[in-house]
Amino acid sequence: MPSTLDKTIGGSASNTYVDTVDGDAYFDNRLDAAKWNGAVAADKQRALLMAAKLLQLENWLGEKVATTQALAWPRIGVPKLDGISFGYSDSAYGYGYGYGYGSYYAGEIYLTTEIPQQVKDAQCELALDLLSGQTTVGGAPQIESFSLDNLSVKLSSAGSGSQDSKATLMIATLVRGNEIVRG
Repeated sequence: MPSTLDKTIGGSASNTYVDTVDGDAYFDNRLDAAKWNGAVAADKQRALLMAAKLLQLENWLGEKVATTQALAWPRIGVPKLDGISFGYSDSAYGYGYGYGYGSYYAGEIYLTTEIPQQVKDAQCELALDLLSGQTTVGGAPQIESFSLDNLSVKLSSAGSGSQDSKATLMIATLVRGNEIVRG
């Protein structure tokens, strides 16, 4: 049996944002969830644990609330996409200044006790992809060729190791874009 799922927000032993009950509820409202619905409880747990580990690799906006928390969320200073914009800062109510596309954002931010629903949904989607064999772990593509002046990189297709586009789209407003800096 896999590790016990611990979804304590900000916990030092937390290893997931959702448990199998949350996953079952999510997939009750989703088409094409046969792999999830047909999986045994232990495989669902394993898939959720691995999906949470994949989410840890993201370049999230904001900062962790505490250095002792095991997972990337909750975070400080991450704006809500459809948050209400106010002209003042009141962190007790989740309003204030946070990170937003290279400049400061005045508006509603995620509370330090809150995990965005899209993070939870993305974990479920990644778990389904792992169960379906659409997302692989540990098979990162290798660089086949690289050139510098016009920057062309060719990667092998063996073992994608990448996240499913549904999960990536779900969390797109919560992550920073990676940048290549030319010196």
